[in-house]
Amino acid sequence: MAERLRVHGVEALFTLVGGHILELLDGCADAGVRMIGMRHEGTVTMAAEGFALATGRPGVAAVTAGPGFTNALTGFADAATWNVPLIMVGGRTALDRRGRGTVQDIDQEGMLATLAKWRAVVYDAQNLQRLTDEAFHQAVSGRPGAVYLEVPHDIFQARLDPAAGHWGFPASPTRSAASPVELGRALDALKAATRPMVLAGGGAFWSGAGEAIAAFCSAAEIPVTTTSAARGLIPDGHPWCLGSLVHGGRAVFSSDCVLILGSAFNGNLVYGGHPLFREDQTLIQVDISSDQVGGSRRADIAVLGDIREVMTQMTASGLRSGSGTAWLELGRELVGTSRQEWDQQVDDYTGTLVHPGALVREVAAFAREAWGGASTLVADGGDILTWALAYTDAERPGRMLTTTTALGTLGVGLPFALAAKVARPEEPVVLITGDGAFGMSAMEMETAARHHLPVIVVVANNGGWGDVRHEQRELFGREVVSALADARYDLLAESLGCRGERVEHLADLRPALERAASAGVPALIDVRTDPDVLSALLRAMMAVGIM
Repeated sequence: MAERLRVHGVEALFTLVGGHILELLDGCADAGVRMIGMRHEGTVTMAAEGFALATGRPGVAAVTAGPGFTNALTGFADAATWNVPLIMVGGRTALDRRGRGTVQDIDQEGMLATLAKWRAVVYDAQNLQRLTDEAFHQAVSGRPGAVYLEVPHDIFQARLDPAAGHWGFPASPTRSAASPVELGRALDALKAATRPMVLAGGGAFWSGAGEAIAAFCSAAEIPVTTTSAARGLIPDGHPWCLGSLVHGGRAVFSSDCVLILGSAFNGNLVYGGHPLFREDQTLIQVDISSDQVGGSRRADIAVLGDIREVMTQMTASGLRSGSGTAWLELGRELVGTSRQEWDQQVDDYTGTLVHPGALVREVAAFAREAWGGASTLVADGGDILTWALAYTDAERPGRMLTTTTALGTLGVGLPFALAAKVARPEEPVVLITGDGAFGMSAMEMETAARHHLPVIVVVANNGGWGDVRHEQRELFGREVVSALADARYDLLAESLGCRGERVEHLADLRPALERAASAGVPALIDVRTDPDVLSALLRAMMAVGIM
């Protein structure tokens, strides 16, 4: 099995050592497969998910049986609900010991029945290599997804002859083009529009459609905005890109025809309604599969096909929008107005602690000035996440990783950051996280130190579950179990072999970032932020009920 991982180009196996997978880990050592040993199986699968999001390639995790498997479920579920190509190998009780009260014996495959895109149990060691190959194929073919391969312990312990047979799977996913009829309807709608707009989502990222989308938008002279995994797929600095949907959403609302690439009408798109969409718009939805077309909002035109292929087809059509640069300039004005409103929230602050928006704005400015687009920014948390979505740039794909998954899982920040550093060791990685979210995976700072992964972690420490606290205040007039201690996360980092520093004034943040960037070891900056600040966006999200 380790040899098959090596053949498939696995750069890192994320794992936590356990009795049911000892043979696999030993085999990986022989095969030269790098292993990243984590501190909790939940972060094992989150790190594998983060690797996929950072690279566009499958992330691979291996966990032991019983509680090791159940610990891993949240990360697996997060990847499954967000169509991330994740391969989880689960060790399992030996076949001849099942049903006898063996320690750690539970029905693991059954527990994943509603989550996994594909799942299999290896009952015969001679099938192990073929099923491993199939797991990789299933993870990336069609709509990507999370897959599960279960290997009983006696199968891992078995001796086997070199596998014989003629099994095989495509070396790369097959790509389907759009039907001429669907494509023609979409092109006609875009040509008739006076303010057309492209919205690129996660499916565009997994298709690797960045260059194709950029070429189409340039040729057709149609602005584009990006969201979720597609951030940076078309660089924010591209002449026809309006950047993040947080700001570009103003142009989406003002558009009369929106071409939606690889996004479902879920909570992240406000279910296809206000304040992102209008009822009188023409919506064109492109997806590789029909199961996420329509739903909360009916698409006026549905186009089925691989997004990269469909965009290549559209470019070849020679379509050119009649609005030209006038609509682009209006879109840029709308984006500028949005940015000014975010700045106003920060600049009007008169408190004594650090404003969370000011924290993110300073970190984003530092990253931009120090490294340009050659760095990865990760954001995890509640309110601090909204500030990060507003202030961080994305100039390359896989460089903006956040909690904006379909499951909205907190605690993914540090595993995502470590995975990004594993994927691109030469590029800086900065994590901006709330104190609550950080606490869910804080022990992975030890993993960062042990594996020499010098990430920079900036904790917005407001002593509580910020967005929940504000919601409780509005609903009930009080807070209930939403407060956290004023913990010294910098000292925790130091105790785990990392650099730690506390910041209580905004003016001290930039020098702390500079010291962290030059430290050569994992570094954590604990920033005291104001617990009474809440972004206008989060208030609006609470009002429309995306959760």
